[in-house]
Amino acid sequence: MNRARLATSLFLLLALCGAIAVVPLVARLITGATAETGLDGDGGTIAWTVDTKNGSRDAWVFGDTAVVLDGASMLGLRAGDGGRVWQLPYPAEDTALTVAGGLAVVQTGENGPVDVIDPATGRVAWSVREPVRMVARDDALYLDTCPDRRNPAPACTVTKHRVTDGAALWSVTDPAFVVGDAVIGARRPLAPPASAFLPVTGAAGGGALLDTATGALLPGRIAPGGWHLFAAGGTLVSTDHDAPPGDRDCTIAVGAVDARTGAPAWNGPIYSGRDAARECRRTFPTVYSGSSELFGAGTDVAAVTRSGRTTLIDVTTGTQRWTAEEPGFPIAGDGAALLVRENAETGPIALLDLADGHRVWAAPDTGLPTSSASWEAVVAGGLVAVLGATDDRPYVLVYDARTGQRLARRGGWLTAAGDGWVMVSSGAGADPGRLTLHLLTF
Repeated sequence: MNRARLATSLFLLLALCGAIAVVPLVARLITGATAETGLDGDGGTIAWTVDTKNGSRDAWVFGDTAVVLDGASMLGLRAGDGGRVWQLPYPAEDTALTVAGGLAVVQTGENGPVDVIDPATGRVAWSVREPVRMVARDDALYLDTCPDRRNPAPACTVTKHRVTDGAALWSVTDPAFVVGDAVIGARRPLAPPASAFLPVTGAAGGGALLDTATGALLPGRIAPGGWHLFAAGGTLVSTDHDAPPGDRDCTIAVGAVDARTGAPAWNGPIYSGRDAARECRRTFPTVYSGSSELFGAGTDVAAVTRSGRTTLIDVTTGTQRWTAEEPGFPIAGDGAALLVRENAETGPIALLDLADGHRVWAAPDTGLPTSSASWEAVVAGGLVAVLGATDDRPYVLVYDARTGQRLARRGGWLTAAGDGWVMVSSGAGADPGRLTLHLLTF
């Protein structure tokens, strides 16, 4: 081979090698996905990894599309490989995602504008551009155009919008009430199921229930206890967590009335539980500290007894459905199971059957207190995912909900979990100032 042909051959070989090396880089730039994860730990199959601004504040898998809010934009990704299908700008870090009617409902900031988006295409199905207070259900959005009642705008309205197309089903002008968001059995970012009634505060005479079919208030009233006000079927329930002087039982006072008649249903104590230092938690077991999403199902709410054991209470009558044999504070759940911890702050975890309270399985303490700002636990789709930590290094534990077998331990923060999948955010392999988001499948 002469020198000219040799040089040409070497040049072509180098060019080919360079092209091969560039292909993955180009693919990553185009799709945002990469197989080079660097995710610590083991378990589960890493379907894909994407580079994000700050991991994800909210995410969900809608069939063939994964939707991710990352503090800069909303990404629509192919669920199979993470390839980018669409992208919409949402730069506000407090933008929130709600899943309702199979659509992605996005609210920009607290009480901000609302977009309802088709997750398959990224098309905005309908929007409300003015600031609103939103209470979501799977079939409808209840939007209040005067979120700040201290400085109400003229002609305030509360309107029920069908979630699929935004059609106004009814509207109340200048309402003398505020629709509440407390609900039994919710699991973010999923909107709760359609409700026959919603709690409202500020109505003449106290708290009431709103008939979601008509927008009318039922006649029964109750004096709000300053904490939770919620519907349990046609019963209106109020809780007061400010225990009387000298109380050391962590008492929560509950009052309930028939919302149609105002007749008393029952009044009595339930208990909030204690932390590792034996101090009263004072709050109801909720999805996260300070939220209004109570664990349970139907008219049954998960709480604890005076002695700290898990109990399930029918809040329409005050009847205990069951009481567990061991101490336990509810930390996560779905309609079939309840995840509890030894106390409200730390300790081993256990999964209870919501039907009868029997212990399905138990696992050691994850090492992260529930008071941590990054604490997260989810029961979903046959999986239990819990955030843990060793020293200052977070990790995600994934268990089989039926057996308690540990399926994965991965370094990072728990972002979301659903039927057969878990999302984990991590600094591994991320560019400076950014995080990678990984989809694990099981």
